[in-house]
Amino acid sequence: MKILLLDIETAPTNCFTWSLFPKYIDPSNIVTNGYTLCWAAKWYGEKKVMYADIRDGEEAMLSQIHSLLEEADAVVHYNGQKFDMPTLNREFVRYGMHPPKHYHQIDLIQTVRKQFRFESNKLDHVCKRLGLGEKVQHKGMSLWFGCMEGRESDWKVMARYNQRDVRILEKLYVHLRPWITGHPNAGLYKATHRPTCSTCGSTNVVKKGTQYNSTRVSYERYKCNDCGTPLRKRLQAQRTSPNVLVRTP
Repeated sequence: MKILLLDIETAPTNCFTWSLFPKYIDPSNIVTNGYTLCWAAKWYGEKKVMYADIRDGEEAMLSQIHSLLEEADAVVHYNGQKFDMPTLNREFVRYGMHPPKHYHQIDLIQTVRKQFRFESNKLDHVCKRLGLGEKVQHKGMSLWFGCMEGRESDWKVMARYNQRDVRILEKLYVHLRPWITGHPNAGLYKATHRPTCSTCGSTNVVKKGTQYNSTRVSYERYKCNDCGTPLRKRLQAQRTSPNVLVRTP
């Protein structure tokens, strides 16, 4: 299964407002619309971090990430279902690009919110608390303004910032993987007759006894020794992919 880790940075919408605490800003007050400044991405398990920004030309920048999404079986992001992916889709449709082929989305912020109670759900805070590293420190909103004005020194910081986010995103993905519910079934992408972990595709699993539900349906319990995911398989397995284990609910 080809997994793409992705993060984007965007320019803010510039508009007029009568108050610092507006309840609603009419679209007619917009001076300039927001847009994608840059993106960084990498294939899971590979070292290279890919990067492109609007200085390459907006359409060229978007075409590159569109091509990567066409290759991906799954995309890992942080709050990407609400922000990154709808933003990219908006850019794609603006340039008349077709939707990328279907890919699964693994939004780690959903796992963080559902499974844990961190003091903050921000990526930087969660990664620091787990000892996975931290985001690149910068001067704040003026970094974005500098990039919008074309300052080379700010673009260098932005590139490092964007790429670091993808690197710590991968570390967080590996760390949280056994906690992710609804992870796409990696076992279906492997041709093997051995019991296979549905989360990471490993066959390094160990049996952990038997489980019964309230209707006396029985399951064999397993544990993946590679990613740590708790798994199970119904004793009367279905005909399709009988050796692919599924995550314990």
